[in-house]
Amino acid sequence: MEDAIALEQASHIRGQMPTAVIGGFFVACCAYAVFLPAVPRLPLLAWLGAGLLVGLFRLGAWRRFRRQTLTPPIARRWMRFAMLGTALSGMVWGSGALFMFPPGQIAYHLMYVFAVMMMGVAAMFSFSVHLPTFLAFFLVSAIPATLGLLAQGTLMHAELAAAIAIFIAVALRFVREFNRVFINAQRLRFENVELVRQLTEQKEAAVAANLAKSRFLAAASHDLRQPMHALSLYLGALAGLELSTVARAVLDNVAQCARTMDGMFRALLDISRLDAGAVQAEPRAFAVAPLLERIRLEFEPQVRENGLELRVARCSAAVHADPAFVERILRNLTSNAVRYTKRGRILIGCRRLPGALRIAVHDTGPGIAPGEQRLVFEEFYQSGNPERDRAKGIGLGLAIVERLAQLMRAPLRLESWPGRGSVFSVELPLAAREDSAGAPAPARPAGARRSFAGSLVAVIDDEQGILQATRSLLEQWDCSVVTAACGADALRLLGTSARAPDVIVCDYRLRDGENGLAVIDSLRVEFNEDIPALLITGDTGPEPLREIHASGVRVLHKPVEEKMLRDALAGLLGVQEEARAPA
Repeated sequence: MEDAIALEQASHIRGQMPTAVIGGFFVACCAYAVFLPAVPRLPLLAWLGAGLLVGLFRLGAWRRFRRQTLTPPIARRWMRFAMLGTALSGMVWGSGALFMFPPGQIAYHLMYVFAVMMMGVAAMFSFSVHLPTFLAFFLVSAIPATLGLLAQGTLMHAELAAAIAIFIAVALRFVREFNRVFINAQRLRFENVELVRQLTEQKEAAVAANLAKSRFLAAASHDLRQPMHALSLYLGALAGLELSTVARAVLDNVAQCARTMDGMFRALLDISRLDAGAVQAEPRAFAVAPLLERIRLEFEPQVRENGLELRVARCSAAVHADPAFVERILRNLTSNAVRYTKRGRILIGCRRLPGALRIAVHDTGPGIAPGEQRLVFEEFYQSGNPERDRAKGIGLGLAIVERLAQLMRAPLRLESWPGRGSVFSVELPLAAREDSAGAPAPARPAGARRSFAGSLVAVIDDEQGILQATRSLLEQWDCSVVTAACGADALRLLGTSARAPDVIVCDYRLRDGENGLAVIDSLRVEFNEDIPALLITGDTGPEPLREIHASGVRVLHKPVEEKMLRDALAGLLGVQEEARAPA
């Protein structure tokens, strides 16, 4: 801090030095011309010559230091030279008291004192940022001038000397106060600069940490999704086999564990996709009532099992928003309310506002302390779950809710009272009219299956376990399967086929930097057909997600359950449902 202040002082004095020296010598020349008729020529000429020599010394020092980059040591050395130069200049002006008081000519006395005082005032503006440099000139010049007045021995001269003494005291107090303000201002400035620097470093560190976290999540998620993906496919294949009752129960438990891990992965994926900008809101008009009814049907059994009451108020309004986003928001908010409410009830209601509809989820849970109400929207933060109980989720639900609301520019509010409950609400713009397109699509009949008999499926993945699991599952569906670890192998194996594959199932990230999108393109070019393709990926990084989203290729994110894969292939192949008798 002291070094930085010294640099500012030295820089200011260095900038003022030429003006101060040249201006001072010009005043000295004027004084020489004025006093020449009244005082002896020789001492006056010697005084002017001494002023010229001192001025040349000061300008020489200024020129030398002007060429150097100011560092703390150089700055302090320059200020020592500046103080020496001002002291010598003060001595020259002070020495005028020896011969610039011609006897009986008070006008000349006043003129000399006036010149010295004005030079002192000029020094205030030039050198007051560094108190020693200012005092070196002001005291050395002003005190001899005051003593010269007293030496005249008259009452008037004594009165003038007293007035000059008062001026000196006031000037010293003013300069000292200005110097204090200057130093404090510089200290505050540099403290602010240092604070900004620290904040910038902390921000950069936070950004770097966030990027590192994203890279870690992307890498770890991809590597963990590979075996999870294979596990899901093997579980799907096992589910289609004849198993004993005991084996079926074990399989169900394993499948439940796999679904739990899949839910965690999907929550991480949702956060990554939202942060990557790979998801955009598609607002349209839709009725709220069907959505509320779906929420009621989904959560009512769980609420009843927990001994709670669920009330969903009727609402005839229609809103203009993304229906999938709104449903995800209400599902997450309701899920949180059910998870944390131990007694009482949960109420989902709507309230009309001017031009908007507020949909709120009320609960009688433990509530959220004021200090935590902002934190609960951050990733992985959970109020009242220091032990990280998996049954209470992983802390991403509200983070996803906030991002979805931001994408729709829908105000999201939280009101909570510890011990009494919480209210989460989202405001959506009212639609001019209801749109029947917002109604849910009819569910497929329970027990339905899809027939893929005779379909040729090309599967490309660099993990042997995933290839084997996918082949096993597809062959259960009566598909012909060609598996390959890379694009070149797929082209070679399919080159012996009499027809192009009906669908391509390809991993996004293959070995040696090969890209699944490029493999799909190469197969389409090889067979000169726009072959339906399904991309499967475990990547959650922003850049891969943007590239996949821009390609328009259908994508599933690992781990992929048997039903998800079956539905996706049916959509690509246009396979119709066929009823299956219950086993």
